[in-house]
Amino acid sequence: MEESLLHNKQFVGMLYGMVAGLAFSLFAWGIDAVLLASSHGALPWVKFLPGLIICLLSGSLVGWLTIRFESHLLALGLWVSLAVFFSRLIIWVPLKISPLFIQLLDSDLGAYLKYPYYSSLNQNAWFSFAAIIIVALICGLLEINLVEQALFSSGTFAVAVPLILCFFGFALVGKTGDSLLNQQIREPVLAVDNLLQFALENIDQEVPGDVARSMHLGATNTIKDYLPLERRVIMSNFDESIGQVDVLVDFSGIWVKCTAIYNQVTYCKPAVNSPGARFLNVSRYVVYLPGQVLGVLHRPFDIPYRFMLY
Repeated sequence: MEESLLHNKQFVGMLYGMVAGLAFSLFAWGIDAVLLASSHGALPWVKFLPGLIICLLSGSLVGWLTIRFESHLLALGLWVSLAVFFSRLIIWVPLKISPLFIQLLDSDLGAYLKYPYYSSLNQNAWFSFAAIIIVALICGLLEINLVEQALFSSGTFAVAVPLILCFFGFALVGKTGDSLLNQQIREPVLAVDNLLQFALENIDQEVPGDVARSMHLGATNTIKDYLPLERRVIMSNFDESIGQVDVLVDFSGIWVKCTAIYNQVTYCKPAVNSPGARFLNVSRYVVYLPGQVLGVLHRPFDIPYRFMLY
């Protein structure tokens, strides 16, 4: 009986930590994934899924160890460590971990992404740590008592009470973590997609000048021919202040780069150095397939083409 109770306590402790990781990842990267998925985002879940797995494993381990040793001093150290780890993930997941997964899933796209790691970003991690540590200390120091009370309580949903409290606490700090970095690199992507959608919906209509200026519609003048194509968007680069963000748009294999300055799209142009696609400016160019000349071009213009290595 006593051994069974011990196993139950450790299981609930593991669930307690797992719920912390679940709540944190849902609000730190899950909301981001939903918003990007609804705005033609490329691989919108690439931050959420790795973040979810890492947070579930680390949270469940900390929760289990806390109950396994039932030491408030050890619990303090474990949950502080978890707070430090989660605060670093706020930076690592979008800028270090997700590019690796993108490279594995789509090498062309991954080769074009340049996510610099500026030292100034460390302050985001410290701000998130300041928020997470408060919740982590409260949840960590209360875990032993809450789990024991839940297991000895006669209430049907007694075990759910500590899990719900832990969930809401880490959901709050997860949302704080999202606002510290993810939101800053997500909003330019949403702004570009919103502009492209507006330009597409009004492609054959005359837009009033004041509306066109407020929407920065002129930024799409050079890419109007691509607007009807299927698209996916993703951040490709940013400056140290995250004030200027470059967004890559893949129009069914034709690559375009749009630049947003403080979420205002300034211009879009064909991506000259994008992977798998190139734009050649020529005055006379022979177009051919192996064994067959298709024609000769005599006037300068941009020709999109793909190349393959054999």
